[in-house]
Amino acid sequence: MAANKVRLEICGSSYVVSTSDSEEYLLGLAERLDKDMNQLMIDSPNASVTAAAVITALSYLDEAEKSAFGADNMRAQIQGYLEDASRARLAAEEAKREAQQLRGELRHYENAARRLQKKDESLLDYGQKEKAPAARADKKEEQAQAEEQVEGQIDLNGVHDPI
Repeated sequence: MAANKVRLEICGSSYVVSTSDSEEYLLGLAERLDKDMNQLMIDSPNASVTAAAVITALSYLDEAEKSAFGADNMRAQIQGYLEDASRARLAAEEAKREAQQLRGELRHYENAARRLQKKDESLLDYGQKEKAPAARADKKEEQAQAEEQVEGQIDLNGVHDPI
């Protein structure tokens, strides 16, 4: 970018500055400097323009150093956050893989349980078919025994024996 020549007015003195920054930007800086120096000379009537320039420059350097320190701290925090995010992303990916594996195991066990249930049902069906005639015979025998007990409680006159 071509160098711009900008005329600045600071505390009554004119300065021509060559810069690659825009004229508006440099005029804004000069306006702030002029305002800060004039305010310092109002607050300290014995301060010369040179003293105001030096004190204002120290104030700006202090501000710049603190800003740089703050920026360094922010960079360090951001770096820490990026590392934390990276670890979290890796943990999330690992958790997804584990969840997928567990879903596969669950499907396997569900299928095995269904097969066992079908096998149990077919065995029960087979057992019921085998046991059905015997169960009917057992029931008839139980019924006959119950009838005999009832008959034993009734005497010949048809009076119920209170045993």
